[in-house]
Amino acid sequence: ADFEKSDVLVFIGSNLCIAHPIMWQRVLRNPNRPEIIVIDPRTTETALAATKHYAIIPKTDLVLFYGLARILIEKGWIDEQYIKDHTAGFPEFKAHVGPFTPEVVSRATGLTIEAVNELAAVIHRGKRVSFWWTMGVNQGYEATRTAQAVINLALMTGNMGRPGTGAN
Repeated sequence: ADFEKSDVLVFIGSNLCIAHPIMWQRVLRNPNRPEIIVIDPRTTETALAATKHYAIIPKTDLVLFYGLARILIEKGWIDEQYIKDHTAGFPEFKAHVGPFTPEVVSRATGLTIEAVNELAAVIHRGKRVSFWWTMGVNQGYEATRTAQAVINLALMTGNMGRPGTGAN
């Protein structure tokens, strides 16, 4: 049901249109006219149907997610109360993502600095942001860390535990 309640859906390494067509139908039924973001090196059917496709260099998604976390923290686009109530180790995480500047992320991923900042702003503006991945992350390079980084984005923005949100 979250597919139909999100106002921002972020698909990471997932070609939902083809691999999970019933789920894609749920996305299409979303009455909120959601932003559909695809982060994938490939120009898939889902990327073509998206609001925005971020075609990163393969194996750079972890750098991107750490960089997005840094931007969200730096701009104050985080839910500090949610972090306090529901997480542990945030100061250490903040220090860990410190080196992942937009310039570093741009060089690694092939995205422009503007695109990286734009993606962070979309996540910030969303009221019900959900993050989705399938085998593109699960079987990818640094899979566990990448999934943790996506979960961290959901947690730090308070996009967890409400309809239309979460790291899925």
